[in-house]
Amino acid sequence: MPQQTRLAIVTPWFGTNLRGGAEQQSWQLAEELALRGHRVDVLTTCCASFNDDWGRNTLAAGIERRGNVTVRRFKVDKRDRRAFNRVNAILMALRPSDLRRSVSPLGDDDARAFYENNINSAALYAYLSSDGDKYSHVLFLPYLYGPTLFGLPLVADRAYLQPCLHDESYAFLTRVAEVAHLAKGLLLNSNGELELATRLFGPGILKKSHIVGEGVSAFADLPSRAARVGGFTPQGERYVLYLGRQDGAKNVPMIVQAFAAFRRRQPTSQLKLVLAGERPVSYGDSTKAIVDLGPVSEPEKAALLAHCRALVQPSLNESFSRVIYEAWTHGRPVIVHADCLPTESAVVASGGGFLASTSASWEDALVRIDVAGDAELAEIGERGRAYAREVSSWPTVIERYERVLGLTDAPPEARTSIWQIVPAETGDVRRYADALALSLRRLAVDVVDATPESAALPAGALAIRHERIDGAPFTFGRANSLILHEFGADVVVANGRAKALAEFARTGTRGFASTPRALEELTRAGFAEPELLPICVDPRIWDALPDLPLASALQDGKHNLVYVGRVTELAHLDQLLIAFLHYLTIEREARLTIIASGTIDDTVYARLFEEVQRLELMDRVLISRSLTLAQLQAVYRAADVFVSLDESEDLGENFLQAMWFDIPIVAYKSAVAAWLVGPAGILINDTRDLLAIAALAQTVVTDDALRAQIIAAQRRVRASLDEGRAAERIAQTLERGHAWATSS
Repeated sequence: MPQQTRLAIVTPWFGTNLRGGAEQQSWQLAEELALRGHRVDVLTTCCASFNDDWGRNTLAAGIERRGNVTVRRFKVDKRDRRAFNRVNAILMALRPSDLRRSVSPLGDDDARAFYENNINSAALYAYLSSDGDKYSHVLFLPYLYGPTLFGLPLVADRAYLQPCLHDESYAFLTRVAEVAHLAKGLLLNSNGELELATRLFGPGILKKSHIVGEGVSAFADLPSRAARVGGFTPQGERYVLYLGRQDGAKNVPMIVQAFAAFRRRQPTSQLKLVLAGERPVSYGDSTKAIVDLGPVSEPEKAALLAHCRALVQPSLNESFSRVIYEAWTHGRPVIVHADCLPTESAVVASGGGFLASTSASWEDALVRIDVAGDAELAEIGERGRAYAREVSSWPTVIERYERVLGLTDAPPEARTSIWQIVPAETGDVRRYADALALSLRRLAVDVVDATPESAALPAGALAIRHERIDGAPFTFGRANSLILHEFGADVVVANGRAKALAEFARTGTRGFASTPRALEELTRAGFAEPELLPICVDPRIWDALPDLPLASALQDGKHNLVYVGRVTELAHLDQLLIAFLHYLTIEREARLTIIASGTIDDTVYARLFEEVQRLELMDRVLISRSLTLAQLQAVYRAADVFVSLDESEDLGENFLQAMWFDIPIVAYKSAVAAWLVGPAGILINDTRDLLAIAALAQTVVTDDALRAQIIAAQRRVRASLDEGRAAERIAQTLERGHAWATSS
């Protein structure tokens, strides 16, 4: 059993009715963590439930024990319900097409009214300010309410957000993004929720996001399943089951209409639709074979799940959907909405059900359930059961929490120091070395920086030496590893370099290269099995809000083409402008943004402005050379395609950045582009046919299937070039070599 750790779970409601949603999840999580030996406090309000008045203190403030869990209740604040309801109505009326990433759906005044008249507790916030440091970790769930929006920033250094995200207007609020970026980590219920979180908050959250899942109690073997539920006998009926709150927010009217259409299409079918759960109005209609059972007990729920042909889950607003895992626990297949990422991804991963989106596809799915044999449905349900056992069993889920929060593992031992010998210069080599040093330090490696002139290495020290192919001649110096860099299309090995490289190779020094051309030189010099080691692009640099005004301005309905890179003759930016001019003949509503990064030839930069004016593209082309990280993030977040005609060789950093933002890339086939983009993008062999390049870029922008294919391939590339893996590889290589030399 792990050593006792004091944890806090902050949630708005923790009343006596723990039958669903965040209340049930927070209670079960607290209970299961306590059973594993952790001291758990639940910090909550005196409001009894989501359905109560959020400004009313129904429960007593103070401390109570519930099993192994300590519950601390704090009074809620008074609120203006009418002000909140007015703004909430605005948010609920918004359509998906009204929502833009990093752009608040509310103005400042309305947003303030929403936050301040939400459920809030000044007493809870005061406790977090004064006593928050008593807890090693503070978990906040869900994302939308005052205790998270105002409480999390008070303990951000130990705060973990379990947002339970839905793809809805509330998730686009600026305060929500702020707490997501402030949190030390994000705990997600599913792969689909992680995908949604990345779309909302950008790649900066990826390295601190962890899929922990949600535990589902396996009540498939309840000793006394109900033989009857009201006047309904589950084992004697043929039905599909909807289980949960019956209202429009859960898309219940759609499944009711789809089922009615199914019955009209199949008038002789004996299939019924059974609705079970709390509801403001009843959708039951015996003439359409729709049975409304209302709220049901746990044994009744188990009986309904055990005997249904399938569970239907039409909701678009889910971060996990406990009921589909409960259905799988009983070995029953499910039908879920194809446009709800968390449930769609679970069904695809498990093979435990069917997807439907349009009314016609829901009808088709119901027909398939109706005509399928029992053996076929059982086979599909068993696939779901196996997946649920792996993903949602409480022991497995709690182990994930403990692993993420570091509740079981000992802290990593400090590793041997590594010296980095870097030429006294700025630019690409310095940027590469700094990125590698940061990654090594995350592996508990102490990195000591030095120049070739100042390096006085202790005996037996581990050292990385950075050199350029085209630098000044250098003499052999002690190092366990050499990283060679090359940044030009026509660079040759400078005088004296070949001899020095060969001398390094003869000593058994480990050879790494930052570009394919440099790798060729190491091979030619005689290095044994040299490796490509890409620059470390760490998405954590974007774990902050983008420039919000720029993000809004760039999402004005125009498609955005982006180039980020060098401004030199070899970048062929004049040709890029002509290609964009052709693009505008295909699609007028477009914009080209050129961000100068790295080497900038001032003459070429000035000529670029003149060319934009000559072509009368001032209102369509944006050019900048000094963007902040927040501004660059806004550009990347709005981009639809990254286009580069650059023939020069560099680290490929800008390609990797685009990949982190899921921007498809169209690029000239340089050696670096062939290495990085080739497996995952579109390469151009000839830059002379600019009209064809424009048409190709427009296809990438508008063809959703092609975009999805490219993005999936890009994610595989960036995973293989992950900065953590690269740093681990070089650390292990040096340590193995050091151990061998010491033993010899």
